[in-house]
Order: sequence, then C-alpha cells, then structure tokens
Amino acid sequence: MAFDISGSPLPDHAMSYWVDSTEQPSYPRLTEAIEADVAVVGAGIAGVSTAAFLAEAGRDVALLEADRALRGTTGHTTATVTVGHGLRYQYLIDAFGERRARLYADASRTALEEVTRRVRREDVDCEFTPAAAYVYVTSEDDREKVQQEADAARRLGLAASYVEQAPAPVDAVAAVRYADQVHFHPREYLLALLETFELEGGRVYEHSRVTGIETGSPHELRTRDGRVRADDVVVATHFPFYRRSLYSMRMLPSQAPVLTTDVEGEPPEDMYVSAGPDAHSFRPIPTDDGTMLLVEGDRYPTGIGGDTTELTRQIESWATEAFPVESVTYRWTVQDYETLDRVPCVGSIDPFSDGVYVATGFGGWGMTHGTAAGLLLKDLIVGRDNPWAELYDPNRLPTAALKRLPTVGRTTMKQRSKGKRSLQSGDTAPDLRPGEGQVVNLHGRTLGLYREDDGAWRAVEGTCPYSGCTLVWNGAGESWDCPCDGSRFTISGSVIDGPAQAGLDRVPLAVTRRDERTAREA
Repeated sequence: MAFDISGSPLPDHAMSYWVDSTEQPSYPRLTEAIEADVAVVGAGIAGVSTAAFLAEAGRDVALLEADRALRGTTGHTTATVTVGHGLRYQYLIDAFGERRARLYADASRTALEEVTRRVRREDVDCEFTPAAAYVYVTSEDDREKVQQEADAARRLGLAASYVEQAPAPVDAVAAVRYADQVHFHPREYLLALLETFELEGGRVYEHSRVTGIETGSPHELRTRDGRVRADDVVVATHFPFYRRSLYSMRMLPSQAPVLTTDVEGEPPEDMYVSAGPDAHSFRPIPTDDGTMLLVEGDRYPTGIGGDTTELTRQIESWATEAFPVESVTYRWTVQDYETLDRVPCVGSIDPFSDGVYVATGFGGWGMTHGTAAGLLLKDLIVGRDNPWAELYDPNRLPTAALKRLPTVGRTTMKQRSKGKRSLQSGDTAPDLRPGEGQVVNLHGRTLGLYREDDGAWRAVEGTCPYSGCTLVWNGAGESWDCPCDGSRFTISGSVIDGPAQAGLDRVPLAVTRRDERTAREA
C-alpha cells in the first residue's frame, strides 16, 4: 500500500530500477548429471565475473543459480565502482599494516580498471559514466579524520585529494575526492558479461539450488534434479551455503533503503557517500527519459533496524530537503554482509576443502569487490600467484575484529530470547491493510501474516528454519527477515538471502477478525 510523506506518495511496492528496466533472459534448470572443470554457485557479480574470467582462461564452467540470474543483491545495488569505500584506508593501515592495506587499494583500483577496460573494449551499453566520488562529513569534529583518510589513500597509491567543499547541496565540511571513478547499470553490464561467458562455452542454469557438496576428486554438487561433477567449486552465494557455521558469526548482515527520484533540473554529476552517523549516499542515473537521482539511506542491522517503512520515509524526507524532488520513481532495500574485520573473504572456503572457494562479505562495495574476487579466484584456480590472496584469505585470524565478536554473540542471543515474547497473541488476525504484514502468535502458532492488495490473506511459518529465531516483517523490502542470521524470505516464503536454504512453509489459514466473520483461505 502506498504511503505518503508531505503529499509525495511512494511507489506501491518495492521494485529495483535495475531489475525493472532490463529484460530477464531465461536459462534452463539443471535436470541431468553434467561435468565441468569449475562449478560456480551464485549468479551475482562475483559469480558471473568469476565464471566469465575462467571461461576466457579456457576453463569449462557451469554457473548455477538458485533463482534468477542477477536479481539478488547485485540487482539492488547502488552500482558504483569506486576505490572510495567510506573512511576505510586509515583503518586498514592501523588494523592490517600498510603493506596489506596497499593490497586492498590495489585490488579496488584494478577492479575499476577491469570494468572500464571491458566496457570500452566490448562497447557495452550500460550507462557507463565516469565521475568523481566524494566521501564527505558534515561535522567539524570529523574534519581531521577526513584529512587523515586522504593522506592514507595517497600513501597507498590512490589518486585522492582533500577538499573542503563538495559540488552538491549537502552541508559537507570536508571530503576525500577520488577522480575518475565509475557508475553504471549493473544488470546491463553483467548481462553482457553473461553473453561473453556463453560465447566462451560457459553454461548457465537457473532455478537450480545447490543443496550440498560432496568433496572429493572431483567434487560433486547436488541440486533437486541434477548433479555437477567439477574439479573446482566457487561458492559465490552472498552468504555461503556450504560451511555456513564457519561464517555465521564472522559476518554482519545489514540493509539500507534505496529510492530513485525525478528532480527539477539536473542532479549532481558525481557520486557521494557520507561518513558517520545517519549516513547517506547519492548519485545520478542517466536514462532515456532524463537523469534520475538515486539515494541510499543509513544502514541498519537486518531484522533489528525498527520500522523499515519509517526508515524509507526518513530517507525520502532527507532527499526532499536536500534536492528539488518532483516524484519518487522506485523504492527498494538492499542487503549486504560485512566481515567483522571489514575485509571480504575470497579464497579457500576452509582449510580442509581443497578446491572449494568462497567469495563473500563485500560490505556494500560489491561492484568493486565482486570484480576483484573474480580476478583473484581465476588466478587461484588456474594456478597463478596473486598477492591479494594474503589479504582476502577466508582462513585468516581476524585479530582486527575480535573485539566485535562478543557484541555479535550478545545481539544474537538477545534476539533469540526476545522472539515470541514480543509477539501479538490471540485468536484473531491483526487489522492489516492491503500490502502490510506482521508476525504474530495466532492460535498458539508463530505465523507471518500478509494482506494481499485484493484483501486476501497469506500465511507462512514465522520462524527462521536456520536459526530458529522469530522473523520480523520488513515493510520496505516486502520480506520476512531473521534478526539472528540475516536470512530473508519473500512474502510467499521463498529464500531471498541465506544462510537459510529452506524456505518457509505456507500455512492454510482461516482468518477470523472482529469485523470479518467470513473465513478466508491464505
């Protein structure tokens, strides 16, 4: 149901502009036993990049996707390819030392160069636009941090400059400016990369969720209807479905609301992200009908960020105050996982599974890290040395993050114990408007109830099948979210994001309300 701020209605339902503005190619379901040199699981930017780079290197690659290609986090990103990842580089020097911080900077710069080279060489029509990227602060107290960040970035070989003004209508007191960065249409770029992958002999399978891996020589992957035998396996499923327990306490799930808007005149030409509390980012989106402005709000922990609909209202209000917004054209949410030490995990998934690799924990910078992951994994699999492997090693001792680990554990335990105690209980359904959902205790059973636009009811189990925690309704993203592990499910119960692999059971429901005596079937 549409909601309203200052007379400006938001779109009725969550939909990514990137998904809505591109056609979705169809790929077959895996229904047989096949063999490949490499099996890549997950068709987001990390999986597609890895598969394409390996195919170009002469490997026979099978790419498997549980749902539809490029419709997950990659289809909901803000789509900037930049080395400016917030105030990151001084932290990296302090936490990892200058040598390894330089590896991070080099990987990010190389990923930017790879995307640029590929787009220009293959003339990919993907709204590819060079622009400056600004990391700015609005408080005088943070000015020194920005100066230190600019100095650190330059020490690591990046073309960064310290500026005290930003050419955008924000109250920036200081910023780090990175010249010659890029924004683009992520699906158009990656759909072209999928075409390259297929031309190189690669095979793509959709609706082919991998349910298990039996390691060996070769490894064997199982789906509901087929199998893949491969010498090497890459798990690029956002959250790794294989060896999940090794990663569940090492990564923090978070979400952010995203809007696209039409504004009077032209929006700022460059890309901006604020650092500190109440963070925002924004950048232009060129389209055939003019230039829209994309705005992303502050990140919040998945499932425990409060009323996500209200958070979307807040980012709309912020955008309206900063820019002459005429209308909101799209709204959605994006989820990301960040590792405890803020460096992605790319490499061997554990010390014991030889030939099984992982790419995860990009922390909101997936366009850059996903491309870098593809380059690194290609080198690891073909047997070429790559200095980034040391930094991104998934089996590193996260000494820089140990102080955050107790907080993660306490948060999980708190949400697990909170659970059902916070639910509305009774024998009647809550008074939900069409387009609204709520997790309740109905007739002694924890259910997720959703009211369709036509007034019909839908019900699913309200408990996460992975962690056992009580789910919460995410109105902005129109999903059931787990506050313990970050799993997300569609209104009908299908898995959007892991670590959960099983969906939510649908529940036939006879709804009783005080003002409605006619039973409805969910």
